[in-house]
Amino acid sequence: MRVEGWKLELKTTREEHIRPKEDFGSYLNSAIEDLRNKESKENIPIDARVRAKVEEVSQKYSIPKELILAIIKQESNFNPKAYNKNKDGTEDRGLMQVNYQHNLRLMKEYGIENPDQLYDIETNIEIGARILYENFKRFGNWVMAVKAYNGLKANNWDYVKGVFEKISLFR
Repeated sequence: MRVEGWKLELKTTREEHIRPKEDFGSYLNSAIEDLRNKESKENIPIDARVRAKVEEVSQKYSIPKELILAIIKQESNFNPKAYNKNKDGTEDRGLMQVNYQHNLRLMKEYGIENPDQLYDIETNIEIGARILYENFKRFGNWVMAVKAYNGLKANNWDYVKGVFEKISLFR
């Protein structure tokens, strides 16, 4: 290639650089499978209390436990002290990033008087699962229930996709 006095020698030929479509498809599938195996082999450490509470609420509300774990992974990466201040000034706390201000009815029902009580693992998972269950009852499917868990704004489909991609980590 020449550009006014400059010469750039290519180190690979076009044929070496561009893979045929069938090779690329195989390559891509192989790379995706390697990534899945790597992620699933990471053995995400899950606290025994988290596992027990997820099992309990999964049965209580008929929510797939893998879905609850995927939401926890997406929301807090299993950090029980996770905290987020939202643009509207409200705050999300704990494993499932439960928002005290947006769920006042449930806070009253569960006797939560201080938002910091949401850092309790069992309380957080119980209320987070209850929110998810109520969303499922309202919308009739898990996709919309997860979307509503994050908020019904039009631009949160990446959140929903992220949760459903993480389910495979817990199967």
